[in-house]
Amino acid sequence: MKFMQRIFIVFSFLLSLQPLLGQSSSTPIEVYLKQDGDSTLVNNKTIKIKRKPFTLIFVYNQPDKYPGVFVNTSLTKDYYKLSPSETIPDIHYLPQKVYSENKFNPNKELKVNNEFFQYFGYNPKANWNKFDRVIKKDGKIIAYRKVNNFTVVDDNYNIPIEKMKYTLYLTYDVITKRNSFSNKEVYRATTKLKF
Repeated sequence: MKFMQRIFIVFSFLLSLQPLLGQSSSTPIEVYLKQDGDSTLVNNKTIKIKRKPFTLIFVYNQPDKYPGVFVNTSLTKDYYKLSPSETIPDIHYLPQKVYSENKFNPNKELKVNNEFFQYFGYNPKANWNKFDRVIKKDGKIIAYRKVNNFTVVDDNYNIPIEKMKYTLYLTYDVITKRNSFSNKEVYRATTKLKF
């Protein structure tokens, strides 16, 4: 009987890892939201979450080719509403429309702005990144970023997650090159976050 219990425990553990390893590495990135121990793939979904801290988990399926993602967190649907055939406006300037970040996410925040982005990338040669934790597994990078609050950049106003009452629109964009006028979009996904 103990042998069967061990097999069940191992099998359950392996099943719990499956969402983070993704079902397919055909997309350059998968984004998950983890709250209260539950992880949900958020690519192109509307997610209702509690007003309590959560973690965004970025799974870089092809980190050598696409080591990062541009993330816009907005109160408006400007980027969110674009159809797949529409290009992000000013895509050639995307690398210049990025906020500077502190090492290792000390503020546990997402920056909210209708136009600018945060760049969440991983460079194994650098001695810092913008995440709380990074794991390398099976040729993938799994990066965790905890979110406790939101900074509305234009107003220099911080909203703790417990007081968040606005719907947020997140757009994730992967491009071919960073710092190049020949940037082309490789992949885009969106998430509507409701509190």
